Amino acid sequence: MRRITLMVIVLLAFSIPALYAQSLRLSGANYGEYWVFYENEEGDTNYQEHIEDKLKVSLSYGDIALRGTFFFSDPSLPNPRKLSYIDYSVQYHKDPVSVLYGRFNKTFGRGMVLNQFVDEDFKIDKSLFGIQTGFNYFNTQLTLLSGKPRNVFFEENTYGIKNDDDTTAQIRGLDLETKIIPKVTLGGRYVRINRDIDITPEAFTELYGGNLGFRTGPFDAYIEYAQQLGTYPGLGGRLKGYGVLFSSSLALPGFGITFQAMDYDTIGFPYNKTYRYNEPVTPIKTGISVNRGVDEIGFGLSVLYSPFDFMTIELDNNKISTHDTTLNKFEQFFITNETMDAVTEQAAKITTYPTYELEVTAAIEKVVKQGIEVPIAKKTETKPHVEVSYNFGAFFVGSEYQIEFVTSDTSDYYDQALALSIGKPELFVLTLRYEKRNRAPQWLVDLKKIGPETNWPLAELSLDLTTRHNLRIRVGAEKGGLVCTGGVCRFEEPFKGVKLVLTSIF
Repeated sequence: MRRITLMVIVLLAFSIPALYAQSLRLSGANYGEYWVFYENEEGDTNYQEHIEDKLKVSLSYGDIALRGTFFFSDPSLPNPRKLSYIDYSVQYHKDPVSVLYGRFNKTFGRGMVLNQFVDEDFKIDKSLFGIQTGFNYFNTQLTLLSGKPRNVFFEENTYGIKNDDDTTAQIRGLDLETKIIPKVTLGGRYVRINRDIDITPEAFTELYGGNLGFRTGPFDAYIEYAQQLGTYPGLGGRLKGYGVLFSSSLALPGFGITFQAMDYDTIGFPYNKTYRYNEPVTPIKTGISVNRGVDEIGFGLSVLYSPFDFMTIELDNNKISTHDTTLNKFEQFFITNETMDAVTEQAAKITTYPTYELEVTAAIEKVVKQGIEVPIAKKTETKPHVEVSYNFGAFFVGSEYQIEFVTSDTSDYYDQALALSIGKPELFVLTLRYEKRNRAPQWLVDLKKIGPETNWPLAELSLDLTTRHNLRIRVGAEKGGLVCTGGVCRFEEPFKGVKLVLTSIF
């Protein structure tokens, strides 16, 4: 049935322009990757390959838009999980009405009720297949949707569907935001999730809440509340949770400050899975969360100060942790102790422009992780680094040096990295990078995915073949490690080999 529907859409797409070709607009982009790399398993060198391609096409005629995504992935693994798919959507949009059928991404509010987003760089795509209707009238936006979820995720050098045991779930939602009061935004939202794995038809889950925003001149403030009503998996019984997010900012000439605070208790759903249909905000800039809305409390503070035209100072202090009922609520926002799983992040950065052509940046970052990375209980990363770049007009050169001191409950070590770049705008950029670890602690050696490696040389060439085509070639080694975005994390495996990436737009 789905193939027939897609064929009808394609036929319509090519029959309409035959009559009114002058009104047809076609655009798109293609992203292709090819890797060849090797792994040393028990003394044997095993060469492997990875190929993927994603083609996105958009065809619009008047108030109707057809969009398609063609994805292909083919890793050469011993037991490969090959993922390929074709997505499409048809949308009619003419104010004040919008109707979409097909595959789409959607976030309600700041993500505590529903957050089906895509991050191409991180290789995650959380989407729904169904229908979405919107009404925009008198400074008010109403969105209605119904669809089935799919969470495509890249890990261990291959793509997979994280919620493959739950793709038949039914998500229905409503989101309303209005600005009928000057300087004030009011919102409310409701999501109901029906799942086949629930023990009874009555065991559905509800996520609902609202928000209030205020903006005047350089100041804005926002608060959002959400609540979950569901059932405990397999056991039954009422499951309740809540989430609160507050953020505020002030932007003045030469000075800016942003503050946010959050308190999540069983708002992440499903809380007993590695995937989520909602995704609460994390204050950590590197994207780490503790457990993605199951049991978290924390804050984030950022200050930007420019005392002179040629100098900018940035300061960050962020923290997220589990709750500790031995502390009062105010203390839990700002304090961590040894009983908590927690991430704290502090950073200071100074950027100067001694001349118009010269840019110098010096920074130091410190991240403390408790109960985050297995098999260690606590890990402290302190990373000072400096960057220098000079623009000669016809070309530019740049350099970067950083050293990262790592202290854990079992051992200490440090990594050093030096990078040199040279490039000509809109033509090429060549980067040479060398990273070295002073020693490999035993807990890293015991992790088979990391091993005893201590050197990672890398060369990267970025070529602008035309204004619409870019080719990147990477040759060498990457040390891998924990990478995160929006609270979602994965372990990126070390890499030795060649990567080719071709990006095209049309």
